Parts: sequence; C-alpha cells; structure tokens
Amino acid sequence: MTVGCTTGSGAAAAQARLVHCGSDTCLRVSGRRANAAVAVRIAGQNFVVEGIHAWRVTVPLRVARDWRRATDGTLPVSLSDAATGIETVDPAVPPPGALERRVELATLIVRAH
Repeated sequence: MTVGCTTGSGAAAAQARLVHCGSDTCLRVSGRRANAAVAVRIAGQNFVVEGIHAWRVTVPLRVARDWRRATDGTLPVSLSDAATGIETVDPAVPPPGALERRVELATLIVRAH
C-alpha cells in the first residue's frame, strides 16, 4: 500500500545512458536510494539492481525498447520503501532515439565545413 507518492528531486535524479555490454548495446538506468530494501521499478517492471545506495540496472536495448514508457519520452523510475509506504517517482530521460524502433535510412547526407 502506498501511503504517499512524490516526484523525485533533481539531486538524486535517475539517469539513463547507453553502454556496451559484450557485443550488444544496453541501456543503463541508475540512481540513488536510501537503502537496499527500497524496491526499484522502471517503466512498471520490478528489477533486482546492483548497488545499495547508488544502484544501477543494465538491460539490452532490444529488451528496453519493449518497456512501457511515458509519452513525453521519459522512463518512469519508482522507488518504493515498504517500511514507510512511500513511493518516489522520478523520470529518467534516455538518450534521444534510444528507445525508438530502428528506422532504415535510404540515404544519409553528411556535410563537413
């Protein structure tokens, strides 16, 4: 049961970035939490995360593209503290185009000056 729900502050805001993981490209979502008992949910899915206070989740990009996400291009990251009943929601902004479906380009023109 959620007693309260707040929007996270910018100080410990969740972040999302692209990283290499083997031969794949992955999305790494990271942030901070009070302790290891605080559950992390990204785009409505629960995750076992690495780290206690500074946590991170690394997911292959082909998996991350299937996540439900907010319409404004952000990933909702929820931190739920079962002890207090408080859930903090913080949007993580993935790199532009990271979660979009691949688009085949017929032509790409690059100009250097």
